[in-house]
Amino acid sequence: MTEPSTEEVLAPLRNTTWKFGVLMSVLVVYTGLFLYAWYLQLQHGLVVTGLGDWGPGGGIPWGLYIGTFVWWVGIAHGGIAISAAVRVFKVERFDAIARIAEVLTVIALMMAAANIVFDLGRPDRLFNTLEMLPSTLYHSPLAWDITVITLYLVLSVTYLILSLRSELHALRDRLPGYLQPLYSFVLLGYRPAEDEKVDRMLWWLAIAILGLVPLLSGGVVPWLFGLVGAQPGWFGAAAGPTMLMESLASAVAMVFIVTAVFRYVYDWTFIDEDVFMGLAKVLGFLSLAVMWFLLQEVLPGLYAAPTQSQEVTHALLDAPLYWVAVIGINVGMLYLFLGIIRPRFFNIPAAVVASVLITGGIWTKKVLFVVDGLLHPTFPPLTNLYPSGWYVPSLVEVTIAGGSLVIAALLFAIATKLIPMVEIDAQEVDE
Repeated sequence: MTEPSTEEVLAPLRNTTWKFGVLMSVLVVYTGLFLYAWYLQLQHGLVVTGLGDWGPGGGIPWGLYIGTFVWWVGIAHGGIAISAAVRVFKVERFDAIARIAEVLTVIALMMAAANIVFDLGRPDRLFNTLEMLPSTLYHSPLAWDITVITLYLVLSVTYLILSLRSELHALRDRLPGYLQPLYSFVLLGYRPAEDEKVDRMLWWLAIAILGLVPLLSGGVVPWLFGLVGAQPGWFGAAAGPTMLMESLASAVAMVFIVTAVFRYVYDWTFIDEDVFMGLAKVLGFLSLAVMWFLLQEVLPGLYAAPTQSQEVTHALLDAPLYWVAVIGINVGMLYLFLGIIRPRFFNIPAAVVASVLITGGIWTKKVLFVVDGLLHPTFPPLTNLYPSGWYVPSLVEVTIAGGSLVIAALLFAIATKLIPMVEIDAQEVDE
């Protein structure tokens, strides 16, 4: 990777291209559709979605929203892990993507929290959950979800702000004047003498983040599902490592996509093909791991498994969306490995498509994972009283869940107008 000039890095903050205008227009239009769909849900309740009561009605309380929540949490965990690994292991050729991964993490956590709010039906119910948090923490999955999101959001925002302070101070005269109040807030109490201490703090924060990723993304979040014996599709020892691999793969895929967009929109040729090839190699092997764990999930259910586990496995294999996800992940993975083995076949646009297939397949798998576990209860009181459930997401539900992706893109576009998206050494700022 060639060293970027300060002007190249600051160009998104100081210049607005027609490409940016078109992107913002599309995102704003869809955001309007999302707000209307959410208004309908707030006005009429969750009856406008495909969600329902778990019981005699045959519905399920979790679906697209919670599946999307799990997907966003995974991206957040993997995104900040990428940035932390670049800092700890000093992988200089990936320096240009570290800030992108940091911003992606913060936005992903916000979208994960938003999907919890969508699933609750009304935003005010979140305050009820927070009020009862101390008493519900030991038995409520939702309480643990909120705890995990809050912990990671505090760490991620702290990490991002600390990494920004020295360069904002050095670049302040060259940044947009109307944003000076924001920069004054970020630089509150700043002294140049703090830079060395902040570097050490960031290093230790990165170490803490790398230690928490397997504990949270491969531990607490999958444990919320994997320890529940009532749902055969959830219960299992492989839930932790499976979700960890899926989280890292989705995060690398999203970083690849966003970085490619930046390179195209702002002509950032300093992010050269070597960077994308490095990301492709990581994503290829992570996708292979995802497929390996997917096989581990399915194979036992097809052999001499308990009746409910067999039922869930066969229901999963009969679902067309499951095979869409499997084929998507495999096609993306095979292309990436083709590019690794024969570099002449590798090109960035095709690798972006492969990344979309992989992260889209993982998202589909997350939704099916949540849904199938609720459709086929295991405990005898439940199986005797309640029939197997059904679930088809409504247009309102699809629009709202999809809105979290569009709003994430909108927030990312806004962030490019607020802060430099590539980290600049304050001592090497171009005059």
